[in-house]
Amino acid sequence: MSRNVIRYFARGNTAKGLHSLLESNIQGVKQVFLVDGGTPAERAACLKQLADRLLEEGVAMELLHCPGDPDQLEGIIATEKGAAILIKQAASAITGPHVHYVNISGQAAVSADKQQEITKLAEQAEIARQNAYTCFQKALAVHDEWEDIYIQRLDKKRANELADELVARLISRTSKNAKGTVRHRFLGAATPKGAVDFVGNLTDGLSKRYFIKGRAGTGKSTMLKKIAAAAEEKGYDVEIYHCGFDPASLDMVIVRELGFAIFDSTAPHEYFPERATDSIIDLYKEIVPAGTDEKFESEIKEIAERYRQLMNKGTAYLAESKKCREKIQACYPQAPNQQVLASTCNDIISKL
Repeated sequence: MSRNVIRYFARGNTAKGLHSLLESNIQGVKQVFLVDGGTPAERAACLKQLADRLLEEGVAMELLHCPGDPDQLEGIIATEKGAAILIKQAASAITGPHVHYVNISGQAAVSADKQQEITKLAEQAEIARQNAYTCFQKALAVHDEWEDIYIQRLDKKRANELADELVARLISRTSKNAKGTVRHRFLGAATPKGAVDFVGNLTDGLSKRYFIKGRAGTGKSTMLKKIAAAAEEKGYDVEIYHCGFDPASLDMVIVRELGFAIFDSTAPHEYFPERATDSIIDLYKEIVPAGTDEKFESEIKEIAERYRQLMNKGTAYLAESKKCREKIQACYPQAPNQQVLASTCNDIISKL
């Protein structure tokens, strides 16, 4: 994959419902194209064709994946062209004089019976999605119990010292920029396939990667917030990646000017060093009394099982919602009109 392309989620199926960080990533964009009309499959196919065309031209891009189907795109940001191309349904809050609407013409007509079926399936898809959010909300409450075991026992003084040491090591000088740009994204997303992330792609080409290990409640997010704040204060462009489960929590910070990424490398996005320059920061060893895992083993096991069951149930609801959307697509009598899609893509590219 080209290093000119990064992939991430700008929206997430979270414990707090469908949460969007999209607007943070289109700040400074001069043109926004909102793709509407056609079927969901045609809109997705349009974005894929656009991404392929721009990739062939070597255009630097950010590809925004859909949390409802991570194999599909819901947005493209062509950074060097100052343009964003988004599926309208994923960007309904985006308005302004720089917004242009692009309609995929010629949507196939369906019978009254099929339209009734589509309406019913859409309702079922939404109910399943809301059920998933209820499961994730309950799982977050269980996760809080898990965190509390470690929060009550960690060495807060040492945690603060360690965070200060990392800030001093990673951000020792002020950026040449007068003021940096901060962009908020999701590290990964809860999807019908389970948790999906693009850590490998996002950290490709960086000279230094820090893998934070620890347990729930050992201050990984707090440490990342301090690092992000320090980088912003010193004028750097900062990429802040939120937790796809709890958007109030952070999972990764990247400062490309300084060549580093530091991220929560625990499940469901657990990674291990692969390069000589990779480093592990083990918060459990640094700030939690030895033997804590063993002392609370049975309690942790019981909490972990309740959490796992709720997360699996939520994922199953997302898969059910996706099946309903696939049935909706099957109600339309024909495959995407390639001639119409090519014309739509040409129209957008000619205006970039």
